[in-house]
Amino acid sequence: METIFVHRFSHGTMPLRNIFKNCSYYWGFAAWMAYYINHPLYTPPTYGEQQVKMALILFLLCQIGNFSIHITLRNLRPPGSKTRKIPYPTKNPFTWLFLLVSCPNYTYEIGSWISFTIMTQCLPVALFTLVGFIQMTIWAKGKHRSYMKEFRDYPPLRSPILPFLL
Repeated sequence: METIFVHRFSHGTMPLRNIFKNCSYYWGFAAWMAYYINHPLYTPPTYGEQQVKMALILFLLCQIGNFSIHITLRNLRPPGSKTRKIPYPTKNPFTWLFLLVSCPNYTYEIGSWISFTIMTQCLPVALFTLVGFIQMTIWAKGKHRSYMKEFRDYPPLRSPILPFLL
């Protein structure tokens, strides 16, 4: 839904090999996580319902943040254009993360998966989160380098994905 209704891509197609790689990654991890989370011997989180509720609130906030960033990025590029601009925060407080990082959508997505890991307290979910973090860090570093190279006035204090760290 996000791809159809939110994103505006500068390239019209995705390489066919990426479809197989992406489907294997997401479907494989989804099956593995679902197996453990739905297994009769699954152990609920240590702090019970309170842990689940707090992690769910964090998860939802990160999802709203991720959506806000995607809308902000979408609005930078007019329909049918390949225009690139420096993303800046808007009046929406969820976009203020642009002050600190180049790819806050990845920051929020990692936050979502960390919260899901806390919510489920399940090793396969934690491994999915770790692998996702590594991949998104690679993408964020690439995009950050691209921004720095393309825009002379790019904010120099921004980090790629984690404020002040990475």
